[in-house]
Amino acid sequence: MPTSLSHELQRSTPSDEQAASTDRGWFLLDCAWNDAVWTLRPTSVLEEPRPVRLVWGFSMPNGRVFTDDRYAPLLESSRQLIGVIRRRGLSTGLAQRARTVNGYFVHLRELVRWMDRAGVSRFGSLDATAVRQFQRAIAERAGVVGDTLANTTVEKYLYLFTYLYRFRNEIDDGLTFDPFPGRSHRDVAGVRDADIRRWPYTPDAVAVALVKQAIDLVSVGAGNIVQARQVYADAMASAEQRGCGRNASTNAATRALQQAALKIPGHDRSLTTVSDLARGIDMLYAACFVVIAYLVGARASEIRHLQAGCVQRHGAEPDSVTVIVGAIFKKQPEYHGRPHRWVAPPPAVQAIKVLEALSEGHRRQTGRDDLWLRRCRASGATEWRPICEGEIEIPSTLRMRWLLNRFAAWLDLPDHDGKPWRLTTHQGRKTFVRFAALRDRSALFAIAQHLGHRERAVTDTSYCGSDYRLNQEIDAGILEQSVAAWEHMLAEPALGGRAGREIAARRPRFRGARLKEDIKSYARMLTDAGLTLGVCDWGFCVYREEHSACLGNAVGPNPARREPSTCARCRNFAVTPRHRSYWLDQVDRHEALLHEPALPRQTLQIARSRLGEARAMMRAIDNAPCKEGNHDR
Repeated sequence: MPTSLSHELQRSTPSDEQAASTDRGWFLLDCAWNDAVWTLRPTSVLEEPRPVRLVWGFSMPNGRVFTDDRYAPLLESSRQLIGVIRRRGLSTGLAQRARTVNGYFVHLRELVRWMDRAGVSRFGSLDATAVRQFQRAIAERAGVVGDTLANTTVEKYLYLFTYLYRFRNEIDDGLTFDPFPGRSHRDVAGVRDADIRRWPYTPDAVAVALVKQAIDLVSVGAGNIVQARQVYADAMASAEQRGCGRNASTNAATRALQQAALKIPGHDRSLTTVSDLARGIDMLYAACFVVIAYLVGARASEIRHLQAGCVQRHGAEPDSVTVIVGAIFKKQPEYHGRPHRWVAPPPAVQAIKVLEALSEGHRRQTGRDDLWLRRCRASGATEWRPICEGEIEIPSTLRMRWLLNRFAAWLDLPDHDGKPWRLTTHQGRKTFVRFAALRDRSALFAIAQHLGHRERAVTDTSYCGSDYRLNQEIDAGILEQSVAAWEHMLAEPALGGRAGREIAARRPRFRGARLKEDIKSYARMLTDAGLTLGVCDWGFCVYREEHSACLGNAVGPNPARREPSTCARCRNFAVTPRHRSYWLDQVDRHEALLHEPALPRQTLQIARSRLGEARAMMRAIDNAPCKEGNHDR
């Protein structure tokens, strides 16, 4: 739908109360109230490419369809119910999105079908027993994941009965009794906190490989891919000017790509065929999405609707920061979303530049500024001819998820628990927040602002917080991290650091066939006893407040003072061979600094001190006697 039409939709949509009083079909697009198919007027720019359609002529258990004359009274009441749902939400009283209404329609369809099987012809004929019977029937249906529907899904069906009772005066045929007096839908459906499915984050081993290779492709490989695309477009244009057909033009483009002999650096993949080019461009799009999602934390809807020129500098120099300017759509009443800014690291800025280069032709052809414009429902390099044939639109979330998993297979990411990990568009956001929260839980307010949450409670509940339900999720993540670290230290023969020597002297000796199980059990016992480990790149912290060199409190280490030099002299600190690469890098860096002839004396003193600490850690890790070093002061 063109931009001009979206503005027209906004101007032509009256307020909900006024519209309902003058035209009951005010929320419909190019259809009438009595039509068998409703197309709902888009309620946000996200819905413009595919407006929601409600098909009233669905099949009934007896072989008829719901639009038959015998169902006319119930059909009219159902239409009125959908109109009420579109106009008012149960909790806020505000108008609801068209996609939300579609979800209610799906549940209403099942209720109507069940009523037909039960011989109930009116909503008003339902009683408390019928409501319980319907709930039991829904609960016994087969689910997508489990054997039956989840309790959280059953809960959504129950909202229909509350609508039918609360708005009974606005519907010809409503409920005559309160279906759930004094009880919440969650309580009636039997939903527990454990039943609520959380969006998964990407496991660390998969996420590190994914993000690293995506950054490499965006930073190093993008240039050759964009250049190869231009070679293809020029060759196609030249061939078409000579009057060549489609096949001859494609052959000319292939020869041009072979002559250019471009490759994707770091991936040892050529760009010498048209199929190679099409695949490379798709992978570059996926890499851009990964970089923005995992390093910025924006939602898929927010990423897909970024526009050219969205990278800006915010604030006055020298304290200005680079931000990505866009909009938040989730739970926002504004048609084009609520404006928002995300702080952007350099790789994300580079990803935006790549998207601007990739989308230039499509933006020029459509007159739109969207960065993710692609040809609709098609693949192949012909999309990148000088004039793209076919409809151009922003890819759906489903298409983006498909592209991400193609990208994962292309990168040959490591397996998780022996199986390939399936990526989704929301995992980047969840992984970003989890990474930040696990390392500094004092920054939750800043994370909430960055994500665009109106209240920090949303961040706490849905992602990472220090309060509410997901505090348990983060605590569980920290405990599992701690158990794994304890297992490592209990099994590692060489431990360095003051706490490391103490642990090596006191830990039990594990032997026998159950060695791994005994270590794991002992590690779990230590964490249950409160000996939780802090994990960082340079070592482990066996945190005890009375020995804390960073001046931590009863909650944990002080994040403002926690750094390698402070840890190295702390009685809580331990290192193992897994940290050797970090300290070896410190040795190399400070040795190089000491060879700089122009360094001030004070800087030289600091570099010598840090070099001594790093060498002491290296000796401790290599299990050599440690005779000197600041860590033992």
